[in-house]
Amino acid sequence: MLYTIIECEFMKNIHRLMLASFLFGLSFSLPIETLFFIEKGISLYELMILESILLISVIIFEIPTGIIGDKIGRKWSLVFSFVINIFAWIPWLLADSFFLFAITFFMFGIACAFYSGSDQALIYDDLKAVGKEGKMKKVYGMYDSMKVFSAGIAALIGGYIAHQHLLEEFYNLFFLCIVAQIIGLIVLLTVKEPSRSIKGMQKKHAPEKALVLFKDGIRLILSNKKLRKILLLSAFTMPFSYVLIRFYQPYFKLADVPNIWFGQALFLSCILSAFAKIFAYKIESIFGVDKGTLIITIVPSILWGLMAVVFHPALAIMIFILNDGAGCIRDPIFADYQNRHIESKNRATVLSTISLIISLYHLIMRPIIGYFADIDIRYSFIIMAVLILFGAIIFRIKEEDVKPNTL
Repeated sequence: MLYTIIECEFMKNIHRLMLASFLFGLSFSLPIETLFFIEKGISLYELMILESILLISVIIFEIPTGIIGDKIGRKWSLVFSFVINIFAWIPWLLADSFFLFAITFFMFGIACAFYSGSDQALIYDDLKAVGKEGKMKKVYGMYDSMKVFSAGIAALIGGYIAHQHLLEEFYNLFFLCIVAQIIGLIVLLTVKEPSRSIKGMQKKHAPEKALVLFKDGIRLILSNKKLRKILLLSAFTMPFSYVLIRFYQPYFKLADVPNIWFGQALFLSCILSAFAKIFAYKIESIFGVDKGTLIITIVPSILWGLMAVVFHPALAIMIFILNDGAGCIRDPIFADYQNRHIESKNRATVLSTISLIISLYHLIMRPIIGYFADIDIRYSFIIMAVLILFGAIIFRIKEEDVKPNTL
C-alpha cells in the first residue's frame, strides 16, 4: 500500500516536471530566429561564434552547477536555470550589436549549465526510489518529448504570427516566450525533490563535499571503460541539432520554400522528434544494442549529406523534418546507457562532467561550421555528415558496454 502511494506521488512529480518542461520549451521565435539575426546584421559565422560563447559559458559553469545540483537539489538547479533564462531576454530585447547578443548568449549558457544533467538525475533518482530505474529510457523519452512537442506547437504559432518575417513580428514572439517561461517557473516550484537513496526509500544519502563529488565523477569516467566508450560515441556522433535549427532557415531560402512553411516544417519535425523520443526505448529490443546504436548514429549523417545536394522545396522540407527527428531518437537511449554506470550520490556532477567534455568538442566545431557556411552552406552540411559518419564507425559500442559493472 505504502509503495503504491509512493509510486503515485512519483508520477505526479514527473507530470509536473513534464508540464514545466513543456512551458519552458515554448520557443515561439525559433522558426525565424536566424532570419532575425541576419536582419540585425549578424552573419552565420558570427551566429556560430555566439553559439560558441554560449558553450564557453556552459563549460565554465557546468561542473559548479552540477555540484550545486548534487548538494542543494536538482529541482533548485532547474529553478535557477528558469530564472536566469528569463532574465537573459532583457539584453536580447535591447540588442542591436554583436556585443549585446554575446551577453545574452553567455547568460543562456549559464541557464543551460544549471539545467544540464539535473533533470536526468532528478528523473532517474525518482525512478530508483520506487525500483523503476529500468524504465529510464521510456520515462525520459516521454519527458524529453514534451519539450519537443512544445517547440513544435510554438513553431506553428510563431511561424503564423511572423509569416511576413518582419522585425516587429519577431519581438512579439520574444515576449510570448518570456510569458510561457514565467508560467513554467511557477509550475516547477511545485515539483518535489526526490530522495537520493542507497537502497529504495529507506536510506537517504548525505550530501558529499563538492570537491569529493567532482573528483569521484572524474575518477569514474577515467576508470570506467564502458562509460568512457558511451561518452565518446555520444560526443562524436552528435547530430548537430542546434546547427540544423539555425541553418534550416537560410537552407529553405535557397530552396525557395514558401515563408509559411518555416513554422509548419518545424512543427512537423518536432512532432516526429517527440514520437522518436517516446518510442526510442524500442530500438534496443528490435535491433539490439550493436545495430541499434549504429542506426541511430549514422542516419543523421546520411540526411546531412542529402541536404548538401537537394534544393527542391518539397524535398528540402521533407529532409529537414527527417533529419530533426533522426537526431532526437538517440537522447533517451544514451541517457539510459550513461546513467546505468553512475551512482545517485554524484549523478548530476558526473552528467555535467560528461556534458562539459561534449561541449568542448562542439566549442571547436561551431566556428568552423559557421566559417564554411558563410562561404557556401553546403560545405558545412558535408563537414557535419563526414564527422558523424566517422564517429559512428570509429566509436561503436557493443551490448556488454551498456551493462553496468558490479559496484
